[in-house]
Amino acid sequence: MEITRRVPRFARAGSAIAAVALMSAVACGGGGGGGGTTTPTQPSQTSSPANVTGTWSGSASDSSGPGQMSWQLTQTNTSFSGTVTITDTSTGVTGQGTVSGTVSGSSIQFSISIPAGGFGSPYASCTASVSGSGQASSSTITGTYSGSSSCSGAIASGQLTLNKQ
Repeated sequence: MEITRRVPRFARAGSAIAAVALMSAVACGGGGGGGGTTTPTQPSQTSSPANVTGTWSGSASDSSGPGQMSWQLTQTNTSFSGTVTITDTSTGVTGQGTVSGTVSGSSIQFSISIPAGGFGSPYASCTASVSGSGQASSSTITGTYSGSSSCSGAIASGQLTLNKQ
């Protein structure tokens, strides 16, 4: 009888150990000096970035299967960073790493990295890296992602829904 071992979802789908901070420039509207005549100004084309500071948790699913994900974030201006914990729903295997990204209005860009040692044994040598985009509100982050794993190759068709805790 042959025994097959299931590789955890993120371990099966990531390769580089790089938390990539994507920077986006936000245009600032300038104000004119005073004078006798007032010229109408155009409204700002940007809106304040969504506030993603805090703890977010919920579901994530991709080509390797379903799981749970939690982000603990801090934000400075339009950039955020923090820790991520993922759990493969089928096996219970957990991975820990970093998440970073940017916010522009309600749009977000993010990168997640699980380094070697981030997964428990027997997957301790596996790494995973994904990047994605989505939308953030005061109560929910939704997004799509893709990436790869050093142990199993491509991670595709990723979707996440995280709720503010």
